Amino acid sequence: MLIVLAAFLQASAANIDYRFSMRAGMIMPDGKVDATAGHKGEWVGPSAGANFAVSFAPNWQSMREWNRARVGVALSYWKIDCTKSGSKDLMGHAIAPYAFADIPFYKSPHFELGIRPGVGIALLTKTYYNTATPEQQYNVLQADNINQSVGSVFNYYFPEELYFNFPIRNGWTLGLAAGWYHMSNGSIRQPNSGYNIFGGELSVRYRPTDSSEPGQERPTKEYSLEKLRAKKCEIEFAWSGAARQVYYRDRQTFFCSEIQVAAYWRAHRIFRLGGGVDVFYDGAYYDRQTAFGKTYLTGATQADCWRIGVSVQPEFVMGHFTAGFHFGVYLYDPVKNREVSIKDEAAHDDLWKNGNLANKGIFYPYDLLNAGSAGYPDGWLYTQIAVRYRLPHHLFVHAVMKAHLTKVEFVAAGLGFYL
Repeated sequence: MLIVLAAFLQASAANIDYRFSMRAGMIMPDGKVDATAGHKGEWVGPSAGANFAVSFAPNWQSMREWNRARVGVALSYWKIDCTKSGSKDLMGHAIAPYAFADIPFYKSPHFELGIRPGVGIALLTKTYYNTATPEQQYNVLQADNINQSVGSVFNYYFPEELYFNFPIRNGWTLGLAAGWYHMSNGSIRQPNSGYNIFGGELSVRYRPTDSSEPGQERPTKEYSLEKLRAKKCEIEFAWSGAARQVYYRDRQTFFCSEIQVAAYWRAHRIFRLGGGVDVFYDGAYYDRQTAFGKTYLTGATQADCWRIGVSVQPEFVMGHFTAGFHFGVYLYDPVKNREVSIKDEAAHDDLWKNGNLANKGIFYPYDLLNAGSAGYPDGWLYTQIAVRYRLPHHLFVHAVMKAHLTKVEFVAAGLGFYL
């Protein structure tokens, strides 16, 4: 964190600002969080926290292209446990260092509107393994005295905010924000439903020497329409690898991998639209003998470990960084024929233990709310968050989080090259 801070200070040709904020929010129900709190099917809260951030305005071309965006680092604190859970204190506290970009959409002397996406880590004090006794661990989850949502101290942290700032005078600004704050470990260790907090923020910002007060910004370099819409085409090849667990009672970790081939059209200096083919390998779907129906795949072969899909890939560009959301559909998915309704336990046991197969097309109805639940195939829709940074010699490093709506399947990192 200190190295990143020093790099920003060295690269910054403009001002530094400091922001302190208080946050409060509610956790979205997912069947485990709300059961832990004793209010199944209800939003869990309130959660409260504080945040301290330092941001900079480097004189980089990529920052000017994003309406003179700023970049920064921050440290958040959350008290996740809700008042409804009484003295059980099963959700505990979180400390979350992260990096963010502050991207303004509109700026005037008395009002600013923008977004503040970030990514970092969250260290949690309460997990399944320090709230369950040794006798309870690896037995059936018990909602009355165990944290069923988190399986590790280390988790990924995604704070995403829409903010409204109201500059006052002498570098002081009041701010309001609304956001989504996600904490989970990417299925590295089960259980892992994680937390999805939706909340608001009240902040005060101070910019000690402000030579760019709203309405007095330096003129941004103008680009011709031809340069803004260069229509440059790019082709990228990427590989990534990861590991994940499926079910907390299994105590097994499986290798996952992904190969991506995609083509992009650079519609704007800050945006590109692409499409591609995604090839997934998930070792969790290979035939293995366990005592648990959720992970019992009699008759499965190595072929069941492979999936192939196509995806639409809108991405934003900031200098050497690209980041975006991918939306995909499986074209080859042998595991889907082992899937039945999660609610139909008898049919589930017959299908998975006795190897009886369904016959589904590309699109079919499935339980969206429980997509990605432990041990169950995920339906025909998948989503990904991809972040890439370009290196010399047409190489890049990248990280990808594959999910099925709010259920993360794995978080992977890897290498690639572009043409």
